[in-house]
Amino acid sequence: MSLAAMSLAGGMLLATSVPALAVSATDTEVRASVYAPESGAVSERSQTLEVSAEATLQPIDIGEWDVEAAPPPIESSVAGVGDVSLLESPRIVWPVDPSRTSDGFGPRVAPCGGCSTEHDGVDFNPGAGAPIVSIADGVVITATEAGGGFGAYVEVQHNINGVLITSLYAHMQYGSIQVSAGQRVSAGDPLGAVGSTGQSTGPHLHLEMYGADGVRFDGMAWLQANVTG
Repeated sequence: MSLAAMSLAGGMLLATSVPALAVSATDTEVRASVYAPESGAVSERSQTLEVSAEATLQPIDIGEWDVEAAPPPIESSVAGVGDVSLLESPRIVWPVDPSRTSDGFGPRVAPCGGCSTEHDGVDFNPGAGAPIVSIADGVVITATEAGGGFGAYVEVQHNINGVLITSLYAHMQYGSIQVSAGQRVSAGDPLGAVGSTGQSTGPHLHLEMYGADGVRFDGMAWLQANVTG
């Protein structure tokens, strides 16, 4: 019994202290490598694209394309702010609903003492408090409630097709001006509200427009020809 016990103990010692590879090294049976592909495994082929030899590439005629440089900006000088670059405005809109007007541009009978007989603007009558918006992209050069005969008014300079144009919005309600000098605005941005401040006989928007030479022109005719939306 002691001999059997010693043999068992020796066998256990051999099994726990000798590497399994050494024990199986005498195994003469041929076995598959654990690194060999599994029997019956499918080998995936990489994808390929076959192009017919008759296919031809169509060249692009570069003569069909024109490259144009962006139009240069116009420099505008704003008091207290300095020079400001004005890019061309892509859109022009009405400042108010244009369906109701009173005095047009040019000679007229003065409607009040101190009112001009040569009207430098166009008078729109959309009603007291109606919102007034910028006719185009630009920069505000004046925004004041101390405008004398204009009362509360705003001036905006624009780059319209490479030409410097200024629009002036007069007789706004006190406290309604929403912009300040040097501020950039876009077409349709609110400037203030229709009022009757300054030399005025009733609520209306007096719109004046002029170029770099300061000469006023007919804003109604200009807007009718240039409004885009």
